Amino acid sequence: MRVVSVLPSATEIVAALGHSSDLVGRSAECDYPHTIRDRAIVMRPRTDDSARSSREIDERVLASRSNGESLYTLDLEALRRLRPDVVITQNLCGVCSVTDEEVQAACATAGIAPKLVSLTPTRLEEVWESVSTVADALGDPPAGTRVRHELEQRTKLPLNSSEPPRIAIVEWLDPPILAGLWASDMARRAGGRSVGPESGAPGVRTSWTELAGLRPDLVVLSPCSFSVDRTRHEILRAGLHPELRRLAPSHGIYLADEAYFSRPGPRLADGVELLRAILKNEPLPRPMPVRRWTAEEARAR
Repeated sequence: MRVVSVLPSATEIVAALGHSSDLVGRSAECDYPHTIRDRAIVMRPRTDDSARSSREIDERVLASRSNGESLYTLDLEALRRLRPDVVITQNLCGVCSVTDEEVQAACATAGIAPKLVSLTPTRLEEVWESVSTVADALGDPPAGTRVRHELEQRTKLPLNSSEPPRIAIVEWLDPPILAGLWASDMARRAGGRSVGPESGAPGVRTSWTELAGLRPDLVVLSPCSFSVDRTRHEILRAGLHPELRRLAPSHGIYLADEAYFSRPGPRLADGVELLRAILKNEPLPRPMPVRRWTAEEARAR
């Protein structure tokens, strides 16, 4: 079986199922687990945003999408050379990856006809269902059953709380965007309640003033595609520390790697466990990339 994944979360699912050896191609953003980084890159972003601010990236993405432009490019020669049996793509977010229509067109142009598996989960349970979908495509349904059961057990609904803490998961900084889709499910399964969109609904643009008015008990900053260090750098560069100070959530403000909240794959279970640990004042899971934002952070510019 020769598999190409153009979606980081799908690549993680393939690995969790024990099929890393079947993976022959990936997107440039497929970076986990580390053992797959030597696979051929078949998709890259059209622009390098590593030095751009959150505001600049947001403006570029809005302009590209309004013009109907893709944010990514597929390597037709690499696809032709790899001749995959299965290509895993998505049709949920044109900002996160190419759409399945783009992949279909690229494969036709490259003269190949792999089985296309398109993942479009919008809720946490649908993310776990996608594990089974990928396992079936790889011809290994038992692995899908095993991994899915493990993830469901780790993210069981807790006992009801009379007053669940209010959680704000922020998926972009400038402007702030409250995470949608599966974020509400994650908050609920951690024992809290999301102040963002309902389960399955897209993220919502807001302002720091509006967010402060929602009075969250816990704030998690996990901008899409950002590491913890880059999130910290962006907060300082954009001068957002006064805004964060105004939030003053009782359980604190945490910076978390985007993979635990934005990627619809196995590590969302780690994100739920992180939220639980914070709410229960327990040691944070290690070696998960996460750090608490403090007043000292702002003074350390």
